Amino acid sequence: MNTQSFIVIGKILSTHGIKGWISIQSYSYPKENIKNYDTFIKINGSVEEIKIIDSKVMPKKFIINIKNYNNINKSELIVGKNILISNTDMPTLNSNEYYWKDLEGLDVMTSKNRYLGKVDFIFNNGANDVLALKDNNIHSYVAYVKEHINVVPNEKIIINDEYI
Repeated sequence: MNTQSFIVIGKILSTHGIKGWISIQSYSYPKENIKNYDTFIKINGSVEEIKIIDSKVMPKKFIINIKNYNNINKSELIVGKNILISNTDMPTLNSNEYYWKDLEGLDVMTSKNRYLGKVDFIFNNGANDVLALKDNNIHSYVAYVKEHINVVPNEKIIINDEYI
């Protein structure tokens, strides 16, 4: 399979116990939805399917159990790997909704045409998504509040000047 047809939906952070469970960061919403997809990881240059057979939400982390990863030694081999899904498995969005991957790299301007930077990455702070903008190696952060932000797909993001 071609890795260009995949997108990252999570990351394997660490092992959890001796029975092969792993702690992950899930980029799906809610995070438990990651188990609803056909998931893959890239190992030694090839993409291999992994089957999530169980998951648990813990107070400070989310852990999963993957078929055939039933001991810590095997699970240690995939720590740090990205969890992938096929682009074709992504749900269709409503109008004016965007995946983070579609916003990353876009220029961000104010409504008065002042350049703020490029979207370097996006994260969720619990209350809302936050755009991490980068300009000359300096990061600034803007809460993604739909009422104040206009996305021109594949081109730029415009933020109302009054919001800044």
